Amino acid sequence: MISTSIFTRPLTQTICSTFLATIIYTVQSIAGEPTPTKQPIELEETPPAAPLLKPTIDSRLRYEFGEVDGLDGAYAATLRSRIGLITRDLAGFQLFGEYEGTLAADRSGYNAATIHGPANRTIIADPESHELNQLWGSYADPGGLFSLKVGRQGINLGNQRFVGTVGWRQNMQTYDAASFVLTPAEAIELSYAYVAQVNRIFGSDIEAAPLTDFTGDSHLINATLKTLPLGSLNVYAYLLDLHNAAGDANSNNTFGASLSGDVFDTPLSYHAEYAHQTDAYDSPLAYSANYVHGSLSMPILDGVKAAAGVEYLGSNNDVGFKTPLATLHKFNGFADVFLNTPAGGLTDAYASIGTKLPFDLATTVFYHQFWDDDFGTSIGNEVDWVVTKDLGRGVTLLAKGAYFDGASGADATRASIELSFNY
Repeated sequence: MISTSIFTRPLTQTICSTFLATIIYTVQSIAGEPTPTKQPIELEETPPAAPLLKPTIDSRLRYEFGEVDGLDGAYAATLRSRIGLITRDLAGFQLFGEYEGTLAADRSGYNAATIHGPANRTIIADPESHELNQLWGSYADPGGLFSLKVGRQGINLGNQRFVGTVGWRQNMQTYDAASFVLTPAEAIELSYAYVAQVNRIFGSDIEAAPLTDFTGDSHLINATLKTLPLGSLNVYAYLLDLHNAAGDANSNNTFGASLSGDVFDTPLSYHAEYAHQTDAYDSPLAYSANYVHGSLSMPILDGVKAAAGVEYLGSNNDVGFKTPLATLHKFNGFADVFLNTPAGGLTDAYASIGTKLPFDLATTVFYHQFWDDDFGTSIGNEVDWVVTKDLGRGVTLLAKGAYFDGASGADATRASIELSFNY
């Protein structure tokens, strides 16, 4: 006969275990001890995807005064607005389109050099304009090896002495171009741009023949090596085949190199540059000229930085060294007396000192002494100053002034104040 204890023992143990667990639970509840609970599973949040299209805004309100001997004073209150849309990075591809418009409060208050303003007033080259400023597509290799951009675009090379977007003026200089940048190593950058048209700063309704846009077939070649013992080496070749309604006299070939960096790991920094230029393509001119620029800068007190340098633009056959695509306002004084190099060349010896003022104002004062290219004739001197204040949230306040004292009595004065917003 089979014993029933084989079947009843597990059942008895189960009942006892259940009864004991019930007693323990009851005692814990009376004692106020917490009851174990299951913790919720925390899910990792996925960040939201960037929007497909992002708006861009670059707006600047400026009041500028200018007066040159022999002309009446000019007063230009202008508002420049750039409004665009840019796509997010789509597997390396990106698209960007931008409108640019400039409005003037009083068109008769200044000579815009193009279509409006009395001829007896000083030129302030900010005409009213409405145009497609940029429209380009680009591809950037995800590995960082190269990038390609095609369409209407801004191009700034080096310190913009030869190629730039002329950021000071309200209307931006852009390029209908294909540009390619190769970065085979972290310290090496090679760039090439083919330019079919240069859309200059003189606006959408330009009628003055010398100021119309440049067409042609230009080539911009630039190479930078950043880790040399003496600093960063930049080598360039700018082959400018330029045509406009005023002729082809700005066409030229320029070959040059610059070296910049710190002196033996000290606070003293330097820039040294040399370039040689000749007429080219359909230019009616025949000349060969040199360019030399050397400068030093260093902090001299806590929060105070000083700089000094000499920039030399040579001449030949009564033709001065040409930089038709440069951001010219950055060089040779804010009075804009030397936007075109004089026929006898130009030598600019300059010094500056910059510091911080109360209320986080940044200021710099400049002094220039000008001669021709053989130091035989003094052209004049100039004092400039600029004050800026970052108001935050993309808003900047800037004030600037310049006074040129011409050796022949041709003086020039300029002053401006502006408020800009960038998003």
